[in-house]
Amino acid sequence: MACQVCLAPLNTLGIPPTYVHPAHLATDGHDPVPVSRLDTVRRSCDFCGDPYPTWTLHGGEVTALAVGPTAGLIQNFGHAWAACATCHTHIDDGRHDKLADHAARTLGLSDHPQARQRVEELHLAFLDAQLPGRTLITTTAWPATTITAAEVPKVRDRLTRFYRGNDQLPAALGITKTRAEIATGLDRSHLYWIDNDFTELADHAAAQLPDTPISRDALPSTDGLLIWARPLTPRQLAAASWTATNNGLHLVHYRTIGAGLQPRPLQRLREQVGWLAPMSTTRLGEQETIGNDHPSAALVATWLLITQKAAEVATARPDRAVARAYARMNRPTPEVRIVRIRGRHLPSAQRPSTSGDPQGSQTRRFWVSGHWRNQAHGPRRSLRRPVYIHPFLKGPDDAPIALSTTVRMLSAGHPELKDRE
Repeated sequence: MACQVCLAPLNTLGIPPTYVHPAHLATDGHDPVPVSRLDTVRRSCDFCGDPYPTWTLHGGEVTALAVGPTAGLIQNFGHAWAACATCHTHIDDGRHDKLADHAARTLGLSDHPQARQRVEELHLAFLDAQLPGRTLITTTAWPATTITAAEVPKVRDRLTRFYRGNDQLPAALGITKTRAEIATGLDRSHLYWIDNDFTELADHAAAQLPDTPISRDALPSTDGLLIWARPLTPRQLAAASWTATNNGLHLVHYRTIGAGLQPRPLQRLREQVGWLAPMSTTRLGEQETIGNDHPSAALVATWLLITQKAAEVATARPDRAVARAYARMNRPTPEVRIVRIRGRHLPSAQRPSTSGDPQGSQTRRFWVSGHWRNQAHGPRRSLRRPVYIHPFLKGPDDAPIALSTTVRMLSAGHPELKDRE
């Protein structure tokens, strides 16, 4: 259980359990709000205290007992420990001495040999009974990792290999039984890399997304992997994949992992996991309605912007190493579709109308912010789908522009307008 307010794991006291914040954690005094499922949890490595744990390991049940003249303290460390990438590298290599040295340095105990010895004893009490296997921790709030368009094929392939491997994923994700299905969908997926300007547009559009029924014609492809140029706020969503099934769509949302690691643990993590870790998953049935509060709102907004021709799509030049690797396996080099904002200049008469005075009576031009509008389509135009209307100037072409507190930026090389309050 973790606190929904501060995202910290909670300790328990008594039976039935009372949830409390860890004693060492500084909070603003709020009461714990225990929840069992969060995308992000502020865990730390149980070996060294690093704030970016990577794996959950299972070993011996460790309990420490401290006895004083008037009182005693029992601390149960449990049998499931979180390990950061550096600690896991030392454990993987069987170098328990280096593990203790690293923990002592990280904990500020390098000048205290006895404390370092106690730390190593705790480690060995757990590791001497370590069980096979490991589970990827998917709730760690890693710093963002930049993924370029040329890297997308190898990112996809490493993710596919992880799904087909033996390393476990948390049961709470709900994809343990569908890993093979997701991997197969990734194999046949179209690859999309969303440039920074289009990412900004999608982020803005997702926050305003109206309740929208999702059908197959809203998708740019049947199966796909889509990576944004930067993580989207507030969930730090970096990528998403979708797989068509008999029951609709299976969506997985991802965060990037590994930023800030030293070269050796980073290389090990890239080999074992890759660049992406699943954050959450959802299934969408045909014509299921989602809005701006849905975990997939950013992905759906990006789909709609692409399919309504708000995007221009170019093909990325493949990375040479990736192209050679595919050639060695007699596989065609996959295309990566770079999605950019389509530049446009609409004459005033063709711009979308808004409520207010007729254009002829206006003495100022003013900005109309980007927004969604329902567009009629289908048999006898009886259906509706949201279409994003980009920011534009309304009013006579020769009128001065009214002052505004909103700054508009022109996309470099693509004269599309974006709002920034």
